[in-house]
Amino acid sequence: MKTTPFIAALGAAAIATGIAVLPASGQGQPATRILTVVSTQKSSDTKYVDTKPKGPSVGDEFFLSSLLHSDGKVSGRLEGYCVLQDKTYKAQHCMLTAILADGRITLQGAGLDKKVAGIGTDEVYAITGGTGVYVGAGGTMTRKGNGKTDTLTFTLE
Repeated sequence: MKTTPFIAALGAAAIATGIAVLPASGQGQPATRILTVVSTQKSSDTKYVDTKPKGPSVGDEFFLSSLLHSDGKVSGRLEGYCVLQDKTYKAQHCMLTAILADGRITLQGAGLDKKVAGIGTDEVYAITGGTGVYVGAGGTMTRKGNGKTDTLTFTLE
């Protein structure tokens, strides 16, 4: 997670996306579903709260809202909240909710800006539950992007 890019991370230009259903990995197990969306965000839909001392420090907060797109059409919203936990590695903890037409998906995760030996800085969030068709959901959501174009991939199990 990038403190500054993550602040703008979930805001990005739309690219082509879609939904795919993958076969189950074993007999009697439910299929894994992959949902891919693109997040676009206006700067007016974010808020960075800089606690003392000035500049990145433990306790700084970031609030975000962004539009989600699928196949070039608006498919939902992403609402989130992150807190800077560690200045040395710029560790952040985030809680997010994807608001979709057929339900909500709740997410939680933490990440680092600075690498720790043997640990990557990929943004991967745990799917902690959901509503509607996502009741009982588990799995992960990954964010890939450059701060201008962000693709969110939900792997629902």
